[in-house]
Amino acid sequence: MSRSKPVNDRDQVQKILSTLHQHSDIVSMSMVGQVSSSDANAATDKGIIALANVGALLPVGEGVFQLNPRIRRFLSDRLTQFSAMQSLTRITEQLHSAQAQWSALIEMRTSGDVADKAEIEESLGITVGEILYFVQQNLRLLNHQTTADFGNVESMRRKIRQNRFYAGNIKVLIAELDSLGAFLDKVDREGVQYGLYNMRNLLVGQIRPQMGEWRHRLNEIQAKISEKLFVRRQIDADLRLLLDAALWMESNPTLNGMEVELGQHPSATLLTPTRIAVQPHYDVSPMGGSQERLMTSVASKLPPPRAKPTAKEQKSRHVVIATTAEMEDEELAPADILVQELVHSMRSGQGKAFELLQWERERRLGAGIGDEEWLFYASNQLAIAGVYTELQIAPTTTDTVNAVFDGVMAFPN
Repeated sequence: MSRSKPVNDRDQVQKILSTLHQHSDIVSMSMVGQVSSSDANAATDKGIIALANVGALLPVGEGVFQLNPRIRRFLSDRLTQFSAMQSLTRITEQLHSAQAQWSALIEMRTSGDVADKAEIEESLGITVGEILYFVQQNLRLLNHQTTADFGNVESMRRKIRQNRFYAGNIKVLIAELDSLGAFLDKVDREGVQYGLYNMRNLLVGQIRPQMGEWRHRLNEIQAKISEKLFVRRQIDADLRLLLDAALWMESNPTLNGMEVELGQHPSATLLTPTRIAVQPHYDVSPMGGSQERLMTSVASKLPPPRAKPTAKEQKSRHVVIATTAEMEDEELAPADILVQELVHSMRSGQGKAFELLQWERERRLGAGIGDEEWLFYASNQLAIAGVYTELQIAPTTTDTVNAVFDGVMAFPN
């Protein structure tokens, strides 16, 4: 749990907010320019001094003040008054703070010293809130700057420069989101390891569900910027002049035509008409009886459309390629061939029993099979074939092929 702030801190906050409210007219004046105490009346001069004492106004010269950049940024965000080349807010500083605060919590957990644990947890919660706010404001700024055709610039050339500027800012923001994702993975893993479940749920639960949406919106804005840059390259010179003229007319609206100051050396583009080749065609946009009769008369003079012959579906003949599957005989190993011959000899009535080591030993050795390998393999295969086998154990014999038994006897059924 976070501890409550001291009463003195709350009093200071109330004093700052009261000063801003009491002198809000001076704050609004400083949003559009600098304010000076030299040419102000006594009340304004007193308000400037009060705002400067609380840090709302910063001195930039002798008796000249400007609004605190932090306050200006907050008001601009709320009023959606972004400058043409306003950079995105970096979250690297907040990310470094969150990493340091998380490391401090882990160190306290391992050492057992939890005296400042509540303050660090409160600071980490504030850092998480700043990350969420800054990323949302960056997306809002990008969406505002890229939605309009011309934005808040004076020419299409500057608009292209602005789009390239924000394309580079988006790459930086994507890299920061990658670093943030790696930090969340670390928190997710170490939070379970060190038992910091509450802070783990705060970090992972509040940030990770929104990262997918952030990346999706960044990809959409990046695609929109790329599309605008590509379309701009396809516009020819005449259309560029037309777009620049439309931009000027939109920025300088008038009631009685265009009020252009020609000056001593007017531009030849404004005085010399340019012929544009056009192709006449019927206007089909308006609706009415006369327009409908005109279209009917034009349609009656057109040749009838050619009837397209219906394509006949070709019938394919079904051919049976094969009815049976060819079977290939597997080639038996030499040991399997010897086992088959042994089973055949036993079932043909040649003798009552066979000792596997003595049965055609030369043929077995010729197949490259050792004594012990032959006894194990042949006895298992004979058992599968239903032939009864029996181990020959002679503990007094020293010349053996195996430490457990000396031979195997096979008995016919």
